This record gives sequence, structure tokens and C-alpha cells, in this order.
Amino acid sequence: MSKTDRQNEGFTDWRANTDDIANQLYKDFTEEQKAKLTEIQNTELKILSELDRICTKHNIQYFMNGGSLLGAMRHGDFIPWDDDIDIDLKRDDYYKIIKILPEELGDEFEFINYDEYGEYFCDFIPRIYYKNSRAVNSFSTDGGKTNFVNDDRMNRVFIELYCLMDSDTSVVAKQYFQIKVIYGLAMGHRYIPTPGYNYTPIQKAEVAVLSNIGKRMPLKKIYEMYEKCANQVPTGTGNRYFKPSVPLPVQNCNIFPKDIYDEQAEVNIRGNIIKVPGKIDEILSLLYSNWHELPGEKDRHPGHFNLLETEIF
Repeated sequence: MSKTDRQNEGFTDWRANTDDIANQLYKDFTEEQKAKLTEIQNTELKILSELDRICTKHNIQYFMNGGSLLGAMRHGDFIPWDDDIDIDLKRDDYYKIIKILPEELGDEFEFINYDEYGEYFCDFIPRIYYKNSRAVNSFSTDGGKTNFVNDDRMNRVFIELYCLMDSDTSVVAKQYFQIKVIYGLAMGHRYIPTPGYNYTPIQKAEVAVLSNIGKRMPLKKIYEMYEKCANQVPTGTGNRYFKPSVPLPVQNCNIFPKDIYDEQAEVNIRGNIIKVPGKIDEILSLLYSNWHELPGEKDRHPGHFNLLETEIF
């Protein structure tokens, strides 16, 4: 059985069920919203295809992860209401690709690193944008007229790149604590530094205090603190990977045994063969616990883009 065939084994009943869920979701969607969500997803696959081309050319490993992997395994497609793609890269490959992308991306795409938005913080996440798009995304705070960075480049469809930093069980708890503090400081450099609905009351209090301190610090200094913390453990050592760039509410579940990424597997989404971590069930169980189960109805909605305010040219 090929690695791609593993995607299809044992999931027929789940997919039948989730097709029903999709229909329940779509009953509240206009035909325009349905079409727009599919168009956004296809655009993200187009960006990923371009990344795959460049990674293949330069012998760089990438791994689709998060909700994108969950959709591939539980639904054989995107999660019906999902509108983003997350990509993991090991540290050496991550630093290699962020140097290559500005020179090698096709004319339709643009790479922007996390530290290229001036004195505004948009998470520690590099993104590849599709130029021929216009979107009101989760960073927009006033209907798309501006956003956290008052930078119109962000109002486009994108995929996100995450670095798998080497770590170890002996130090990862300390790194996790330090990154939480650094993230809180950086939140002082947002247009509206109030945390979103997915923060716990304790996290909201922590960020309120830290952001008040952080807004008095140069953002460049906070970025230096972040890179120093994230790179504490030398490449190739330790027994864990740590994703320090993920947003605060999900940092604690983004610490993985290294063997999860020892091999690449493949999944098929709409005819696109995409690389994923070899130990699929293990990583999904760490991220989502009972990942076969569907979320509550309140969580079945696009999380990044306003469907009626998105255009693909």
C-alpha cells in the first residue's frame, strides 16, 4: 500500500458523516459564499504548489500540518469550513527557504517575513501571499480599510510557514515560558492589542500586562529576544521539535517528538500530492486529541477570511 493510499484506508464512514456536516454548514451559506470558500482553498493550493516546486528544486523538506492535515485525513479534502494551509519546516530548511523564496517565487506570489511590517507585530509567522487577490482577513480590524500593520499587502490570500525548532525535554518547558512572555511583549505592537476570543482569562490578563510593557520596547529588540529563545538548542540535537511561532493559545500543544518528522508521507487533496509528517495519527492526536470527532457547531466556520469580501483576480 502506498503512502498516499493510507489516506483512504478506514475513513469512508467518517467522510460520509462529514459530508452531512458540510451540507448542514452550507445551508446557511449563499451560493456566492460556497463558491468563494472553494476559490480561496484552490488559491491556497496554488500557492502550496509553487512552494512544493521550489522545495523540490532545492531538496528542502516541508510538511503540511495542523487543520490542513486534519482535513486531508478526516475529510479527504479541506475541512469543509477551513480556509488556510499551514506548513512546517525543520530549522535548517526553514532558514534556507526564507532566503530562497524572494528570488524564486513566480510573479503571482510574494513572500513576506514576520519582521517586514515595520513597527507592527503580525505573529512570528512568515507568509506567502497570492498577489492577484483581495481579502478581508483576520488581521483586518475595520472592515478591510486598514489592518494591524496598516499595510495593504496583508489583505490577500496566503499560506503560513512554521519553523520546527530543535528542543529537548530538559529545556522545552523553559522555552515555552520564555516564548509566552516574548509573545505578550510583542502584542504591544498591534493596532488593537486586545487578545481574541480564543484566549483564556489568564492569557488575556498576561497579555494585557506584557503588551503594556512591550509597546515601550523597539519591536526589533523583541524579535532578537524571540530568535535567541527559539534557537537555544543546536540543530540536530535534543529529542523534541518546538514551534515557537504559533499563536499563544496553542503553543502548549505544538511540542512534538522528533520521530514524528523522521519520514514524509503523502496525501492527495483535489489532485495535489502534498507532503505531510510520517506519523500522521500520532501528530493529529497530539494536536486535537480525539481528532476523528467533529467540533461543535459554533466552531464550524472560516477562521481567516470574510468570504463576501474576498476576490481572486
